[in-house]
Amino acid sequence: MIPTARRAAVVGVAVVLTATGCASEPDNRVTPSAFTRDMAESVFRETVAGVEKSGMTDFCARFARSDQTCDTLLEDALRRCLLPGNRPVVKRAVHLPATDGYGEAWQLKVHGRTLDGQDYRSDFLVIRTGDGTPKAELGIYWTGQGQGRDMNNPPQDTLVPQNACPK
Repeated sequence: MIPTARRAAVVGVAVVLTATGCASEPDNRVTPSAFTRDMAESVFRETVAGVEKSGMTDFCARFARSDQTCDTLLEDALRRCLLPGNRPVVKRAVHLPATDGYGEAWQLKVHGRTLDGQDYRSDFLVIRTGDGTPKAELGIYWTGQGQGRDMNNPPQDTLVPQNACPK
């Protein structure tokens, strides 16, 4: 018969080993890395730098996850002669947790000027792709585009520049 003190010690060790996850099989689950504001802002800086370096050529294919929607928005911006001007700044970042219909995202509130000098305030949404890589949802940042998840209640803090084409 095992003395009571020894029995308590054996039970205590078993409880500790169970609680700490010590098992005969290794835990092969991968914990995803945090999706940070710095990651989202890095995507934005890369997009802006890419436009400064290469212009609009293949813009949507290079920068946007939703390249078909991006192409439509880009065509509209070009039809209105709206081109990005100075280097925009991120004024605020809002973390959007995953919901039933949407994955985790960062909504960057960006301010800048178009090439013809008009102010704009836009949302720049950064999401994670299937492999976990952060990427711009639409990429267009210079047209006052809002990015509300609830389109019945869109963001009120965007500023859309006027048509800049010569009259």
